Amino acid sequence: MNVDQPDLWRSQGSPAPTVLWDMLDGPMPRGLLGVGDPNVHLVDGRWTLFVGGFTTTFRNRLFRAHLVDEATGPRGAWQIDRDGRGRARPLAADPPKGGWDAAGMHTPSYVPPAAGNGARIYYTGRANAKHYGPGSSYAIGVLEYVDGRWRRRGAPVLEGSAPRWSVLEPRVVHAGGRYRMWYQANPHEIGPGERPDYELRYVESEDGLTGWTPPRVFAGRAEGFFDIAIARRGDGWVMLLARGSDLHGTGGFPPQGLWWSTAAQPSGDRADWSEPRRLLDTDAPGTPVWMARGTYGPGLAFDPADPARATVLLTGVRATPRWPRLLLGRVARLRRPPVPAPFYLSVASLTLDLTTC
Repeated sequence: MNVDQPDLWRSQGSPAPTVLWDMLDGPMPRGLLGVGDPNVHLVDGRWTLFVGGFTTTFRNRLFRAHLVDEATGPRGAWQIDRDGRGRARPLAADPPKGGWDAAGMHTPSYVPPAAGNGARIYYTGRANAKHYGPGSSYAIGVLEYVDGRWRRRGAPVLEGSAPRWSVLEPRVVHAGGRYRMWYQANPHEIGPGERPDYELRYVESEDGLTGWTPPRVFAGRAEGFFDIAIARRGDGWVMLLARGSDLHGTGGFPPQGLWWSTAAQPSGDRADWSEPRRLLDTDAPGTPVWMARGTYGPGLAFDPADPARATVLLTGVRATPRWPRLLLGRVARLRRPPVPAPFYLSVASLTLDLTTC
């Protein structure tokens, strides 16, 4: 993989991204401090976006959004569903206290009804208070749409094993009579001062709940890929691969950004996919500050009304100093004080021509 090749975004004139939500500069939906991991789909003929959000009560929950203007297609502005008080409304009830995912739910991956099963949302669940560092633990679970409501299954559908105890960032499609999942496996989510140790794996299952095949390595740790997005385009498939962004400003990470690849089928065999090509280089000069530490949690959509164009959604990590210095700088410029956080995220969309891939 040639990491030095010019990125597609710049070769197409660096079309301006639409920043949907930004932890520092806004806007932010009422009731949320941060948003990430956009997952976009046509659901019953309507574009729908599923996201993870960090609430003002310090909980990670899943949310749904719809387009402000349906005529824009998936590249437009989005409105997260609100409750009667105008606050962001979670997609499902919180896990019970002591549950395997009681500390939070994020990284939604929607799968439409298939094989006699209803719609599902696979997600990452966190069992304890540690977001990162040794002792942090993640597994993968699922919500099922039953009687007009999203209901959580009581046990995870996939867990880690030694030495990679955590599994997270699921991306699931149903094709060829099988549920096909790509996910990340790591010893623990990296913290400040640590370098990436990610392995992308692939499994499949007939019912999407049990009987998963032995995991197959899709991208090894040397490549540094954190997660993917995958979408059908015509008779084939397109995948985005995201590097693990430098959340904590550690430095020395592999080149950051997004790559894309194509295949005739959503195969778990890396050899069936084309060599990844650079879509977005966030290390290059001129990268907007809100994604200058890299991107992850991408989303990908092809509008049937404009199939030559791809809408790419991404989670951007802002290049900022540590919170006390950031606070002083913003107050000095008469800007709104920032919420104390170890890092600051944005969600944005951009539209590119992928017909050359």
